[in-house]
Amino acid sequence: MKQYSFFLKLILLFIIFYWIFKSVNIKDTINVLEKTNITYFLLAVLLSNLSSIFLTIKWQRLADPLRIKSNFFELLKLNYISIFYSSFLPGQSSGELIKGLRMGKKESSVQKAWIPIFIDKITNLLIILIIGLIAVLSDKTFQTNKTLIFIVSLLTVSFSIITLMLFSDDTRQFADFLKARLIKGLRFLKLKTDQLDSLSLDYLESYKKHNLLMFETLIWSVLIKLPHVVAFYFLALSLNINLNLIQCAWLFSIVSLITLIPVSFSGIGVRESALIVILAKIGIERFNSLSLSILIFLVGILVALIGGVFELCSDNKKINEKTN
Repeated sequence: MKQYSFFLKLILLFIIFYWIFKSVNIKDTINVLEKTNITYFLLAVLLSNLSSIFLTIKWQRLADPLRIKSNFFELLKLNYISIFYSSFLPGQSSGELIKGLRMGKKESSVQKAWIPIFIDKITNLLIILIIGLIAVLSDKTFQTNKTLIFIVSLLTVSFSIITLMLFSDDTRQFADFLKARLIKGLRFLKLKTDQLDSLSLDYLESYKKHNLLMFETLIWSVLIKLPHVVAFYFLALSLNINLNLIQCAWLFSIVSLITLIPVSFSGIGVRESALIVILAKIGIERFNSLSLSILIFLVGILVALIGGVFELCSDNKKINEKTN
């Protein structure tokens, strides 16, 4: 089954790249990239790193009720390492998996580590959808598209309800309900559910004593995502592409959701084709769209490489400890 999935992804990527190379003038793309304003590009890189710092603060606040021992710098390193693996393996879940396993090993409780990660992902997705919804409603190109507005609104309301329930008095009952439905679905698909059966949700109860934590978590989620929106704006400026902040907001939302699809590492190919199609609706030339997507990819890789350095240093430290 895994082999079939792998080959299907390869075929899909081949089709995507073939379409990109056939529909975009690569020489024009290179010419645009050669004229990149380095100052704006570096500002985008700095903003992306600022987002990582805010993410660490948010995760630390979510970890406090569970009495997780790791300090801020340890969590920051782990977040960068998570970004590194998410960038070089298909989909973003790979990085979160590494984060959860390593934190679980340090805390001697995998389940305790997964709770703040789960809440972090849910609230981040909610803020992405809210930013996207506000941007779509504010943009003349998309505000007349009732189907798009309905879908984004439905997703936003759904994640809002889930987020509220996670911090409500009915947290345990709601989580048990979701767990039971998920187990039932997996068994219907004849998949193993042993690990999910043994998953304890007792740690969710720890958040009941922190009534304001939900609002604080959402505020940190906004602070995490806004630098990315501004970073997209600076990347557009670096290529002399005429995009305003509203357009960059829905652009960021689309890219964030697209790169969740586990087809290629760092969403390469999928992101490019999506931006080419979507930006064409507002009159952006295809080679400009491809150039912007490449810069978005490069910023992500530069941030991820910081995690690669942390990972390399961690491996060297382990080797030294073993030899000593």
